[in-house]
Amino acid sequence: MSTKRYVFSLVLLVVVLAIAGCVKTAEPREIPANAEPDPTATPAPITLPQDELAHDARLEWWYHSGHLESEIGREFGFHFVVFKADDGLGEPNYVAQLGIIDVETGEHYDLSRAEAGTRKVGGGAMTLGIADWVYGLLPIDGSHLFVANSGEIGLSLDMEATSPVMLHNEIGWLPTEAGATYYYSWPRQEAVGQLVIDGETINVTGTSWFDHQWGDFFVLGKPAGWQWFAAHLDDGASLMITEARGIDGEVADTYGTYMSPEGDVVDLKQESDGISVQAIDEWVNQLTGTVYPWGWTINIESLDLNLTITPLAGDQEMHGGLPAASTYWEGKSTVVGHQGGRAILGDAYVELSGYTDPDPVEWMRRR
Repeated sequence: MSTKRYVFSLVLLVVVLAIAGCVKTAEPREIPANAEPDPTATPAPITLPQDELAHDARLEWWYHSGHLESEIGREFGFHFVVFKADDGLGEPNYVAQLGIIDVETGEHYDLSRAEAGTRKVGGGAMTLGIADWVYGLLPIDGSHLFVANSGEIGLSLDMEATSPVMLHNEIGWLPTEAGATYYYSWPRQEAVGQLVIDGETINVTGTSWFDHQWGDFFVLGKPAGWQWFAAHLDDGASLMITEARGIDGEVADTYGTYMSPEGDVVDLKQESDGISVQAIDEWVNQLTGTVYPWGWTINIESLDLNLTITPLAGDQEMHGGLPAASTYWEGKSTVVGHQGGRAILGDAYVELSGYTDPDPVEWMRRR
């Protein structure tokens, strides 16, 4: 995501660093003087499982979203992410967030923890403790776990990759106008664990999508942002599409990555592959007035793939206990469409960022 999720990550993490404000306009913002992002002229190859662990980078996150089902077929969606911010002046700061959607009731829950984390590394594994939550990276490619519980609401999952790794932009590295980011995914992980809803413990299984990004980059915030889509298709294929907006609020880039049912990875560019993303409707948060797109058509000419993505509920915002200005939308959605005349179904998670966010933060250089 040259400009994919770096916007919302920094927005949330700077709140932890006590830098916040609120702006509701969409006026373009100028890049502050003498605040150029650190260049990364020669990217290093991604090496797994070592690169699953934390890096010496300004920003980093480990991100899971997925689709769960109980033993009696009750459906849920979840979003779990750990953000790390490191200004080079002290210990890194961490934010962990959990979102859950109960498909049956339409109820959405979100929780968070934020503090300097405790980290243990050894034998190619890492354990992060953020308050009373735990996130674990195992010394096996694409194997992770987390425990995030508030008592009445919570989720604990063990996740193991069932697909090859997906390196975005072919090599897992994307240069951007705001700095460079490493970015790869395990698009399909088998998930097993326990969900707690209103104090009731429910055994669940399902499929998770995992993203990992790190780098030395910056962000200006709204009107910059993105629409991000991660889809599990019923033929076994997986698809990531990002439509990124620049600092003027206009679409700056649309790109993605497709993994075939056989595990072959295809890099997708807007012009050469004919990617088109169109919003169908909108959803308005009546409390804040924030307007989000709602429902999309995605067409990719090179794949002869045409999809319609529909959220299962409007109110799937992530507040995470942070100020309302840090809100973003993270929603479980359904997929219908066709590819080469064949019907396609699936599940997706959609992320919408840059629709409301804090004022620009003071840009920092790493020492």
